[in-house]
Amino acid sequence: MNQEVDTEKDDFENAWVSNYVPKGTAADAITQIKDWAYKAFDSLDLDHNGYIEKHELEEILKAEATPAREKSFITFLLNNQVAIADSVHEGTTSVDGGITRMDLEAYFKLVLQMMS
Repeated sequence: MNQEVDTEKDDFENAWVSNYVPKGTAADAITQIKDWAYKAFDSLDLDHNGYIEKHELEEILKAEATPAREKSFITFLLNNQVAIADSVHEGTTSVDGGITRMDLEAYFKLVLQMMS
């Protein structure tokens, strides 16, 4: 990825955080998303294979019963799915683009370190 694309993504992330995430610092918002995703992992993993996949996130995002705050968190996960899924390489059993709990921990730890 070139620096211009990185800058555009950073701008998007900052705008997303300021517009869709509850009050607090950007780090607070990222922590809220991480905590929610980790706690909600089992309910997001609709087929219970240990991975949150794009189709599962999209299904929950489309559900009318999903609260707006959770929809914003799911949107963040969808927008960053590849980066999150690539945080930890699970080996040959890995589901392409699937997010594991280890991926969530590693990705959000790196993001929070970069923000401090």
